[in-house]
Amino acid sequence: MFKDLFEDIMNYLLNLAFWLSAGFVSAIGGIDGDIRVLFYLTVIDCITGFLKAVKEENVLSKSLFIGFIIRKPAIYLAIATMYQLDNASFMNDINISLRICMITGCIIMESVSIIENLTRLGIKFPGVIEKVLAIKKEKLDKE
Repeated sequence: MFKDLFEDIMNYLLNLAFWLSAGFVSAIGGIDGDIRVLFYLTVIDCITGFLKAVKEENVLSKSLFIGFIIRKPAIYLAIATMYQLDNASFMNDINISLRICMITGCIIMESVSIIENLTRLGIKFPGVIEKVLAIKKEKLDKE
């Protein structure tokens, strides 16, 4: 009896996870190379942010909580919003994908964050890497 109940609950949860993830993937415009890069950078940023927090002995800080629990999901909600705007009929007269612009901005933002985290962990980067990302971030802010 308990085994059957447990199997039913597990099947329900697996189905729920499948449909929620399918809906999420559809909402963000599918899984392409750009979103894949952003996802990997998001994971790397979370790991380096956590390592930085461990080193600085503030793992339970408010900024770590906000970064992991609020900011990261908000990135993907913003991408979903831009994708839906791309699909809106009033956006047909422009030849720019807001989704791609949002993803590109987030890739740059995550890259800068990773470099900052790793720098605070004691890893040195060639100046050219920091300059390129700074220039890209500055250009993105202007557009």
